[in-house]
Amino acid sequence: MCYKLTVPIISSVIVLALGPAASAQVPADIWSAAGVSAAIDEADLSIHQFNSSGSVSIKSSVASGTLDVRFPVPTMPNHLAPAGACTELRAVLRDPGAGSRVIVRLMRLGIRGGFEGQLTSLGGIDTDKTQRLTALNQPDEYAAYRACLNVGTDRPFDFALFTYYVEAQLIKTAAGGNPGPGLMAVQICHTEEQCES
Repeated sequence: MCYKLTVPIISSVIVLALGPAASAQVPADIWSAAGVSAAIDEADLSIHQFNSSGSVSIKSSVASGTLDVRFPVPTMPNHLAPAGACTELRAVLRDPGAGSRVIVRLMRLGIRGGFEGQLTSLGGIDTDKTQRLTALNQPDEYAAYRACLNVGTDRPFDFALFTYYVEAQLIKTAAGGNPGPGLMAVQICHTEEQCES
């Protein structure tokens, strides 16, 4: 049995076959982590709590203390940035004011090529110094913060020579300052457009 395929039918088949490829884009190079996925320092296990909101915070019963948490940054799929782009560290944090502070930094640790053991901070967010972007009149609420990182130009990350992690310190210095400091999420992306997409 022989079938004749007309031009419109062939064209439709080609469009359907190429449609997904034509609409496919290079994956956005974004890394994100929720507070509940944080690695907690062993010395701080008694003062932290994971919350149903996905955040990590200092327990309300703790009068004062510093909670140290870390997030490993795995190899990102593309890790290329356009020339002049601001590779951003973003975070959703709670700092209700006096007696609270949250510091979030991207750390780079050398693992080979003569960089073994070199630990460098590539920039970060300090809620006492970085502008709060959302929930401006709601100090007890989680708010967005962002900062450009000092990671170079078109190739911000070199996973062959270094490993990367985000470290955060949640600091509470006043008894009764509840809700205390908290961290809901952290994110790294190479352009504001990637972060917003």
